[in-house]
Amino acid sequence: MRTYLYWFIQLTWGLPLNIIGAIIAIVLICRGSMPQKFGYAIYFETGENWGGVNFGGFFFVQKSASTQLKRHEYGHSFQNLLLGVLMPFLINIPSAIRYHYRNYKKAKGHHLPPYDRFWCEGWATKLGEKYYKGD
Repeated sequence: MRTYLYWFIQLTWGLPLNIIGAIIAIVLICRGSMPQKFGYAIYFETGENWGGVNFGGFFFVQKSASTQLKRHEYGHSFQNLLLGVLMPFLINIPSAIRYHYRNYKKAKGHHLPPYDRFWCEGWATKLGEKYYKGD
């Protein structure tokens, strides 16, 4: 029942991000990647040393991603359940800008605060820890 409710909300209130996630998933499947399950979400491992990104009930992480990283991206899926159509504006876009800014600052040799200090990233980590009980 919980899986059904998770996906029902993802595919109604949270539909915009899930459309993007499904398109990326289809492309990866066509390229030979196999989907995996993490909690209620579907994820793919692809590429090296880049982290991860979430699009609703789908998330994408680097190969050999840690459980901590997968939990964090899974936490973003619960943000999508709560924020729905507002998620891109409140979480995804600010997070993407911050990610690229951090990479720029890191390349310049600057010391960076912890990743989870940014409110939406810390919230995603807490949600992932709360709702993922495996491993």
